[in-house]
Amino acid sequence: MKRLLFFIILALLPNLAAADTMTSSEIVNTLKRNNMEVLIPMYEKGILVLDSKNTTVNAMKLVRNYAAFTDTEAEKAKFWYRGMPTQQANDFINSNYSRLGLPEKSFVGIAPRFSYVMQYVTNSDPGVVFEFGTDSEGWLYKQWSVDHPCQIKAEGGGTYGLGPSGTYASCNNGPNAYKPKIDNLGGMFNKWLADNAITAKVAYVLANRKL
Repeated sequence: MKRLLFFIILALLPNLAAADTMTSSEIVNTLKRNNMEVLIPMYEKGILVLDSKNTTVNAMKLVRNYAAFTDTEAEKAKFWYRGMPTQQANDFINSNYSRLGLPEKSFVGIAPRFSYVMQYVTNSDPGVVFEFGTDSEGWLYKQWSVDHPCQIKAEGGGTYGLGPSGTYASCNNGPNAYKPKIDNLGGMFNKWLADNAITAKVAYVLANRKL
């Protein structure tokens, strides 16, 4: 019986040891080592807090107070998410959340399920998940896939590609096509960001503690 209990405890050890806490200086230094200095003021103001339950000896995770973290379908989504590697995230924050980068041949996907998008930032590819808020449920889907014929991908509750290799081609077909034709959806999305028709904020951060 003791031998069985020993092996049960041994099997549980990885899970028992998974959660980890960090001091304030450790959090700040980890952000610095990950080239995430732009996030330090958000942490120091209490906007971002340590997710100690899911932080491990390898990966530090921060979450935003009062983010929605929704998982829904595009037709009913008020919030959308995008995960970005560190430099893209820094550039977006430094633009005052007004412009997503749209590099040549990029897809630049957004989806309405946070749990799906958060998988795109990992310990080997640290980064930030942003939450985009729209005016009402289904607002973005209506703009692109009701009022116009933009075809949405099924992944993540429905994914739009904002970049030059995204999902804009279908928007230019049929009776409700965009005229003149559009080259991507990102131009419209960035205009909405700049006009605050869509709001953006940092929702989730994953940083490598071993850097």
